[in-house]
Order: sequence, then C-alpha cells, then structure tokens
Amino acid sequence: MNSKFLLTGMMILILSAAAVSGAPITGGTGSRIQMNFMHQDPDPADAGKYIDIRWQIVNTIGGATENLRFHLDAGYPFLFEAGDTPDKNLGTSVGTSEKEVYYVLHYKLKVADNALKGTYNITLGYSTGEGWTNKVFPIYIDPKRSDFVVGALVTSPEKLIADTDEVKLSVNIDNIGKGNAQNVKVKLLLPSGFKPTYSYSDEDSIGILEKGKSKTSNFYVDIADDVTEGEYGAKLNITYRDENDEENQYRTKTLDLNIPIKPAPHLVIESVTYSPEKIVPGTNTDILIKVKNTGTQKAESVSLRVFKDSAQPFKFSEKSDFIGKLEPGDTGEAVIRLTVESSAVAKKYLMDVEIRAIDQKENVMIFRRTVPLTVSYETKGLPTAGIMGILVVIGAAAYFRRKS
Repeated sequence: MNSKFLLTGMMILILSAAAVSGAPITGGTGSRIQMNFMHQDPDPADAGKYIDIRWQIVNTIGGATENLRFHLDAGYPFLFEAGDTPDKNLGTSVGTSEKEVYYVLHYKLKVADNALKGTYNITLGYSTGEGWTNKVFPIYIDPKRSDFVVGALVTSPEKLIADTDEVKLSVNIDNIGKGNAQNVKVKLLLPSGFKPTYSYSDEDSIGILEKGKSKTSNFYVDIADDVTEGEYGAKLNITYRDENDEENQYRTKTLDLNIPIKPAPHLVIESVTYSPEKIVPGTNTDILIKVKNTGTQKAESVSLRVFKDSAQPFKFSEKSDFIGKLEPGDTGEAVIRLTVESSAVAKKYLMDVEIRAIDQKENVMIFRRTVPLTVSYETKGLPTAGIMGILVVIGAAAYFRRKS
C-alpha cells in the first residue's frame, strides 16, 4: 500500500477538489478515465489575453494505466503560446477508487486579439494506447475592450438637398464594449457628390470614450448640385486604443453612415442673353436670365435678385424680378436692367444673384448663382459707308501708281 501512494505522489499532483476548484466540477466522460472540467481563469475570457484552463482527471481503474495521454483540440480564437502544447503525457497512471484523489490537467492558451463575444468549443481527448475518447467543453469569451456603433445623425440644415454648402453632420458614436477607448479619432469617408467644406472638416477627435457612453463627432461637408434624392453611403473610420491593452496598440473600426438627400426643387440658370448684345461703357443694358427647375418638386414664388457690388461699374434700375411657380422641368425668366458707367473697364464681370423659392412644405430655399457680363471697348470713327469709300480711294490710288 505504501508503494502505491509513493508512485502516486511521484507521478501526479494530488489535491482536494475543494482546494482546487472555486466552482462546481462538471462534465465527466468515459468509464475508465473521467475528465471533469474545473474552471477557466478568467471567466469570461478576454480577447488578447491568456486563459488558464484546468480539468480534474480521475482514473477509476484499479492498478496502473500505462501511457495515459491527453490532446487538446482548440482552434480559433485560441492559440498555444508561452511554451504550452496540445499534447500532454502523464505516463503511468495509478487508478484509485478514492474520490479525493485526482490529477489536475492544466493548459494555458492565448485568446486572439480580434476574438468576438461568444461561446467557443474546445475538445479534450485521452488515450491509453487503445484509441481516443473525446469530450467537448464550452469556453466563454467576452472581450473587455471597446466596441462602437453609430447612434443618431443630426444635420443642419435639417433637410439636406443638392447644391448645399457647409452642411453640418453631427454623428453620435456609442461605445457598447466592455472597456474604455482612448485617443479616439473619427474620419468621415464621403461618397461621390460630397466633399469636405474645408481642410480637416471631415475629421474629428473625441478623446476618451468610456464604456456605455456616447460622444458626438461634427463634420462639415458640401453637397454637389447634381446629387439626386436618396440615401448615400458614407463610412466612419474610428481609430482608438483600448484602455486595457497592455501593448498599447491602435485599432481601427469602420462603421456605415447613411446620408439622406431629400426630394426638393433645384433651381439653376439655364441661359443669359443681353440687349444690346454688345455692352459698352455708358450704355443701358437689359439682361434676360432663364431659370430652370431641375429638381423633383415644384417651386413656388420663385424670384431672382442681383447683389450690388460697389467694386463693379453698374447702376441698377431694376435689380430683382418675380418669376412665379416652376414645376419640375419648367423654365421661367427674369429681367435685370442696369447702366454701365462710362468709366467702366472693358472686361468680364461676374455678378452674384440669388434665386429664392418656397417648397411644398413652405420652407424658403435659397440658391446662389453667378451671371457673367462682358463690357467691350467702344468703337469710334466714321460710319461704315465712309470707311468703305476711303478703302475704294486707297485701292484706286494704288492701281494707278502701279500702271504708271
């Protein structure tokens, strides 16, 4: 009897179940060898961290069992690191009928950095040289790290339409993970038809984002005039560092963001004509401006007016005109009357105009456009008939000179 316990003490670790396990021992298999799961530490496991897993191994066979081997099959997201291997050989195992005597089988695994929350199965098998007996055990992972979702999107103006500048997009970023995020930076990746209003207006830094909290990122963008109604898919690239990350690595998560463009009237200048066609200093000019509704809703009470620029040599007798209602695809006309100052420099001028309208929900819509006006040099001299006569005389003189 003494030699039996001596061999047991040399080959195995004898512990009491109460001393080893802080939780109930569950799960047995096999009539020869019992594999009882003791615990995992920590529970739940955390992504990027090590996990310690232990089993109680009970040999119910009387006498010795030769070549008792174990193999742990643990696929993704578990990795064998720190010198541990899937195979463990206990060699000669002494059986016992005493419940307090057992072996402790221990594995130390690394959980992958990108492991997601959930239950993962691992398989432990044993062999005494006569085939393998396997048992599946669940391991629970709940990463103690940051995780983000997009919350509410608030825009200014509230209704986004084509041809709008300096649109403010306020996006709530929610941290639904188990850990705090540090040095959080958000970059807005815009679809075609959208661009940042100014440099870095598509980036925001929100610093620390604690678990269970949310913060707002603000961006400023311009919407092109050819953007039609619908949902436009943008993306948010979030870079951050987990507070619990011992290696201080920065991570990136990409989230989808839909930017809604609503149906609305859209007014553009279709053409500009002048009377007289040639504009010279010191003359009166009528400008006929055709306005077209290229949008998907009708525009009510459409009007146009010119903004007087003191640096330009024009005096307006009529600088605004009422057009009326424009259905989608319709065109209307506005007439602007002005006098070109006699001291005007001959060149091309760009006049700022504003087109106002009311949409179907009685919202006032403003479209800012430019109208070109070219001032030419005034031609002075003889009338055309006089010029032709002079040319005839010059030609005749040249003819007779050659004859002589």
